[in-house]
Amino acid sequence: MFKKATKSQIRVRLSLSGAAGSGKTFSSLALASHLGKRIAVIDTERGSASRYADLFNFDVCELDQHHPSKYIEAIETAEYEGYEVIIIDSLTHAWYAELELVDQAKNSFSAWKDVRPLERKLIDTIVKSNAHIIATMRSKTEWDTTPVNGKMQPKKIGTAPIQTSGIEYEFDIAGELSADHILYISKSRCPSLQDTSWHKPGKDFAYQLRAWMGEVWMLWKSEEDAIAWAVTQLPDITPQQLQEEFNKLSPSNGKKAPAWVERVMQLKEPF
Repeated sequence: MFKKATKSQIRVRLSLSGAAGSGKTFSSLALASHLGKRIAVIDTERGSASRYADLFNFDVCELDQHHPSKYIEAIETAEYEGYEVIIIDSLTHAWYAELELVDQAKNSFSAWKDVRPLERKLIDTIVKSNAHIIATMRSKTEWDTTPVNGKMQPKKIGTAPIQTSGIEYEFDIAGELSADHILYISKSRCPSLQDTSWHKPGKDFAYQLRAWMGEVWMLWKSEEDAIAWAVTQLPDITPQQLQEEFNKLSPSNGKKAPAWVERVMQLKEPF
């Protein structure tokens, strides 16, 4: 019934919410480019992703109909076609479609009995996908004032994402983008990202995700980092002995870092 818990085969579930102009689409593409080679974008924002086609390599499906079943079909098709990363830009339009279905019903209260299962099926499709999923959501826009050179000026801010209540709990990491393109992480199953902030998130943020998924070498910048990590895993073996193990190790498929992780795990077994 029970088995040892492992982090193998983890796929990222990341949500990015923000007001218009905060950089949701650009950030999604920047992150996806460092998570996988084949990227599919489900675009409900009238071609907004394609405006970055000269900066990123991706394929796009522009959804004109936003019924949850259309999202599900697009996600399953992208997965079937072997895309490693699926960007949903944005998930908010599915919520708008759900509200419209309820408004069209004679009895809006009872209509939710039919709409909720559609909503649940869409969320389950996202959660169970074998691809990495990055979903953007619009935020309700409000205005605040902030001092600039001694004068108070208006500043656009985003509040809660426009989606069903509690949607952020369905994702591994949930973040909010500010008007200054700073991503604030409010919820994370990746400990190193909890309560952090990232200006124009891209490669460094993606590498944190990949390290969390098991590719710990993504954060190494030198051979010394590889040995230092091994010391944390094998405290009963001296750094000198670990260095000797590292020196005699043969690369795996031309890469020594993954081979080193595998070797350390082998050495760790008796301990």
